[in-house]
Order: sequence, then structure tokens, then C-alpha cells
Amino acid sequence: MLSIYQKKDLISLVVLRIILVYPNRGILILANFPKKIFITDNLILKNPVIVASGTFGFDGYGSGIVNKFNFSSLGAIVMKSTTLLPRVGNPTPRFYHGKHWTLNSIGIENPGIDSIIENYLPSWKDWDVSVILSIAGESIDEYLQMATKLKVHTGICALELNVSCPNVENGMEIGQDPIMTKKLVESIKKEIELPIIVKLSPNVTDIRPIAIAAEEGGANALSLTNTLYGMTLNKETHKSVLGTIGGGVSGFALKPVALSMVWKAFQVVDIPIIGVGGISNIHDALEYMNAGATAFQIGVANYANPRLPLDILRDLNAYCNKHKITDYHFLTGISHNM
Repeated sequence: MLSIYQKKDLISLVVLRIILVYPNRGILILANFPKKIFITDNLILKNPVIVASGTFGFDGYGSGIVNKFNFSSLGAIVMKSTTLLPRVGNPTPRFYHGKHWTLNSIGIENPGIDSIIENYLPSWKDWDVSVILSIAGESIDEYLQMATKLKVHTGICALELNVSCPNVENGMEIGQDPIMTKKLVESIKKEIELPIIVKLSPNVTDIRPIAIAAEEGGANALSLTNTLYGMTLNKETHKSVLGTIGGGVSGFALKPVALSMVWKAFQVVDIPIIGVGGISNIHDALEYMNAGATAFQIGVANYANPRLPLDILRDLNAYCNKHKITDYHFLTGISHNM
């Protein structure tokens, strides 16, 4: 099967020759940077490396980190999922770290869309990096109200519709239903001109009909996937290790599941796919791209190493230089042709 980039007549972007600085190594090399990442006409990223929603800084909106590292070289940053009204989130504890996975139950704690517009958007528009805002709702009407509020403001380049959160009531309902998914995307596309990325759930029997529904509704890209729903018990108390019964499983254990869904979705949709789940190094990132992802998001691993996205970008460009790859898109879906 041809990749979407063989199906579409993409614009040609000049390969830049620039000085690449290898952090902490003191090495300067003249590098061929591959072409940019084409998502849609009004969303072209510098590269495929994206920070996943909820993992950028202490609050998910960059607090405590934005001034420590230069993130302007990244493809994009997805800000924490925001709801129509403020949410206090779930009771503590909210995190539990296993050997190869993390269980979380944040419950989408956030200050609400009005606070984001007033206190965050003004600064985001001055950042030299693409900012994507994730929004989450319990009904199509809630998503529409947020889109209506956002359409008169600048500061973000796209919306990511979180229809797949396992940590709130009804958080996965829309994303598990192809009809509701299509209806939501159609409604948002009529309300706002920003590109729409739909973040889907791995908690489904078959991702393909939902991916198709999102595309038919007008989605510009898919994000695959959110966390799996899971739980673990304290061996002493015999109760959940979280403040709730269960939560979202992320980290390395999620990767095989999310990777398979990227693979399946790539076979049935023509819009770009953004892979997310368990990426902690360049090899994980390349697997997602080879399976069909145009770009990828780095999530829970950012907590341990906030500069990991920059490290992976460095390694990705080194890989492309070594193998004489002049366009990031050449990496997308190549496993399907073997």
C-alpha cells in the first residue's frame, strides 16, 4: 500500500543546511535537515517531534520548564487537556510507577477554557514553536462552546480533541463510537478553521472504523493513542494504589498496543497519524513512523527527562544524516511496503 505521501501532491520545501549543536557534547556539525512535516495546508511542522498533552511542565502548560530549555526547535507542543469549566481532578494518589509502565488518574485537572484564554494564550502566540491545545468535553456541546471561545483568539495552531480520556466519567464515550466521533468532528469543523487532530482511545475492539469516522468528519490528523484503562492493587491494603479504582496505563507497556493501532489505521485512512505511547528513545520513534505515523508525541517519559524531546530530535536528525534521508516523510509507513 502506498503511503499517504505517495498519494498526495505535496509541496516541496527546501532542505536547510544549518549548524546543528549537539547538547552536552560540544560538537558542531554541518547537517542536512530533512524537509518539514506536512499535516495540512495550514499546519506544517518543523519536524515530527511533539510533546504530548499533559507532560509539558509541572502544570501541563509549561510551568517550571519553559524557560529552562529552548523548545523552539521542536515540531510542536500539545498543551494539557482543557475543559469548558475548571476541574479539580481526581483524589490522590494520582500516579503509580510500575517497572515498565505508569498508572495515572489525574482526572483532567485544569483551570478551564476561560482562564487558558486569559492567562496563557497571550504568551503562547509569542513562542517560536507550534502550540496545539487539547480540549476535552463530556458532550459535543461542550466541545463546541470551547471552539466558539477559541476561534476569535490567536496563540494556537491546531486543536487536539481528546475523546479518549479513561480518567473521567464519559471521557471515552465519544471516542468509542464512530457515529459520535464523526458528528463531533463535523460540528467542530463548522465552528472553527483551525486544523483538527482527534486523539483516539486504545480501549476499543477495532480502531479502524473510528479512525475512518474521524476522517470522514473532516479531521486533519489522528493521534494514536491515549492511555489504556487499567488498575493495580496494594498488596498490603488490597485496595487500588490510586485514589480512584483505576487509571490510564502509559509508558513502555502501552507501546505495542498503540503501535498496532497506528499500523491498522494507516491502512484505512489517508490523513496523517501522530503516534504516541511509550516513546523513550529514537528507536521507539522510528518504529511509530515506520508503522505509519507522520509524527510522534513523547509523553510520560518527559517527567523523568524534560529535555528528552530535544535529545530524540538530535538523534533523529543524526539518523537521517547517516542514512542520507532528505525528507522525514520517507520514514512513514515503510514497513507496509516490505
